Amino acid sequence: MKFEKIGKQITFSLMAALLLIPAFASTASADTPLSLKLATNTIQISTFYNGTSLKVSGSIPADTDVVLQISGPKHDVHLKEKGKVAGFLWMNKTDVSLENTPAVYMVYTPQGPKENFLSLKLGIGYTALEEGVTIEPASADKDFIFGEYVKLMEKSGVYAVKENGITYSSPQNGSKDFTATLAIPSKMSAGDYTVKAVAVKDGTIIDQTKELLTLELTGLPAIIASLAYGSPLLFGFMAVFIAIGAGLIIGMIFRGGGEAH
Repeated sequence: MKFEKIGKQITFSLMAALLLIPAFASTASADTPLSLKLATNTIQISTFYNGTSLKVSGSIPADTDVVLQISGPKHDVHLKEKGKVAGFLWMNKTDVSLENTPAVYMVYTPQGPKENFLSLKLGIGYTALEEGVTIEPASADKDFIFGEYVKLMEKSGVYAVKENGITYSSPQNGSKDFTATLAIPSKMSAGDYTVKAVAVKDGTIIDQTKELLTLELTGLPAIIASLAYGSPLLFGFMAVFIAIGAGLIIGMIFRGGGEAH
């Protein structure tokens, strides 16, 4: 009887172990982490800075896609809406405000139909961005004004949707690596920005992570900014002297050119 009882316990333990194996395998697959790494978390803006690029890499579960989003900081924007007056004169008609608008908004997607990665449901893309923006007055045509604002920001390079901007490696052990090169435009001012990676599967976000990217002034731009905010009176005098000096130099150049003729 004792041996029979031990045999039953062993049989039960083996059955339990067999049942748990698929569960552990499934959990291991589902828990493949999403990772994100920036080549640098700090970009310095010096005297001759004209924009740069930033290498981004990471890994995701093999059966998912990743979308990268760069945004921030949010602020209120005040614009003048132009329109025809008296049927033929183009003039400023209305003051328009866009509240809670990010100064920078760039999205990078992998290869595939853009509707798989840009949607209101996912909260990614211009349609989702517009949903969170308040436009005053309430009577204004929100779609038109927001669309024109996006065009303006795209020309500055601080708004963009880059399709096929992410590449993958071959899957290994349930995960795959991704890489992307982000364009950091010269119009992107000093401050803190968020680089977010979103793992997407079947139109649903399954995981996300983010890194902080800081653009900071250095050298002469940092000195000028420090004077502008810390010593405005000194900064004003300096600006006047620089303008006078530049005027004298230009005058001498043109005077010398005239004598040469």
